[in-house]
Amino acid sequence: MIPSSILTPVNDIAAEVARALVRVAGSAECARLSLPLLYPGGSMVGVELSRLRDGFLVSDAGGARREAGLLGGEKAFIRIAKDVAEKFAVRFDRNMIFDLNVPDHELVVAVIAVANAAKTAVENTAIHLTSVEHADFRAHLWDRLEHAYGSRSFERNVRKFQGATEQWDFDAAIQTQGSLALFEIVTAHANSVNSAVTKFLDVRDLGASAPNRVAVLMDVAKTPRLPVLGRTAQILAVDAPDEDYRKAAHRKAA
Repeated sequence: MIPSSILTPVNDIAAEVARALVRVAGSAECARLSLPLLYPGGSMVGVELSRLRDGFLVSDAGGARREAGLLGGEKAFIRIAKDVAEKFAVRFDRNMIFDLNVPDHELVVAVIAVANAAKTAVENTAIHLTSVEHADFRAHLWDRLEHAYGSRSFERNVRKFQGATEQWDFDAAIQTQGSLALFEIVTAHANSVNSAVTKFLDVRDLGASAPNRVAVLMDVAKTPRLPVLGRTAQILAVDAPDEDYRKAAHRKAA
């Protein structure tokens, strides 16, 4: 029996896919489109169309602000969204991202601009929060290293360490007894793990001259891809005893 999809014209299949990608709900005066764009939290970006006397209001109806709030970054979002909206030639009023009095023939462009501005503003907010969080974790790591080694034994913010192919930044380094150990904070996010693995692999490829590598985990239980990370560096919980910090600096990773 021939599958029905083979007999169906490609244009009809494409139209069905398009209907599945963009969901529309609403009334005669206001409609909401759920678009195939995702916020960092995984929900779809929504855009509302409202009829005005001289065109349409196209807005995210405050959806991006709410998404940023779920991340704990509403205040940062308000600062970030204004600049993002300007780059996409739309507006932001501290609540919603929008375009006003849009004529019929410009609705597609306006919907795309508002949706992408909303998505980008939330993504930039998430990046900002991660940066602030990492700075706090880095300060905590430095306190731990100072307690374990003394203030003169380690270097903060190692910049442009030369790996086998590229230069990399690390959160700290320890130089003891003629050996070097590089420390990198790893949070419980896949992106953080991937970044650390990339750095550690390139440093490992230095061969016999490669320094020891230590991944300092903020939350061991929730950190993904631990077996992969463990093949490139020593894994150390941030709250480990001082003795474990000292051992990790001298133990070679696999």
